[in-house]
Formats: sequence, C-alpha cells, structure tokens
Amino acid sequence: MRRLLFAVMMALLFFALLNFIYCNLGEGVFGHDLVFRFSIPYLLSLQSVPIPLGFVLLLTFCSGMVAIALLEALPSLFKAFELRAKKKRIRQLERELEVARHVSNPSSPSGNA
Repeated sequence: MRRLLFAVMMALLFFALLNFIYCNLGEGVFGHDLVFRFSIPYLLSLQSVPIPLGFVLLLTFCSGMVAIALLEALPSLFKAFELRAKKKRIRQLERELEVARHVSNPSSPSGNA
C-alpha cells in the first residue's frame, strides 16, 4: 500500500513538473491536437474535444506509473488474504485442540494435560 501511495505522489509530482515545462515550451513543440473518435455505424458516433499531444503524453506517462505500482501491489494483496485465511484456520484448529484436551482430561482445572 505504501508503494502505491508513493507512486501516486510521484505521478502527481511528475505531472505538475512536466506540465509546467510543457506549458512554457510554446505552441510549436507539442502543438498538434488529438481528437479521439468512436463510432458504431448507424448507431453511435462520439468525438472528443481537441486535446494537445503533449498533455496526452503527460497523462499516459503518469497513469502508467500508477498502473505499474498497482500491478506490483496485487500479489502482496493476495498473499495478505491467504495469510489471513491461514491464521483463521490455525485459530480454529487451536480451539478444537483445547476442546479435545478438555474432553480427554476433565480433572485438570485449566484444561491442559
């Protein structure tokens, strides 16, 4: 979780820094506008507003940083779920063992043999 938070913070920092640089470069560097289109013939046609190429590059770079951190965090998340299930099973087996000890030796006051 700490890595994901670090990646988000770094992405925001890089985005702010690169956006500052991009805005001060001028129109000629990444001045091409991109228009994203999606259409299903005779049914639907969508079109985005023109977006500067440099801004699209900044967004893809920063979202890639966050996506990689998220993909690295998934295995540890699954391991944590597995560990929690195993600990639950261990507690259940310890309770069964205590009951079995108590049933086999009822004369002891603490239940331990």
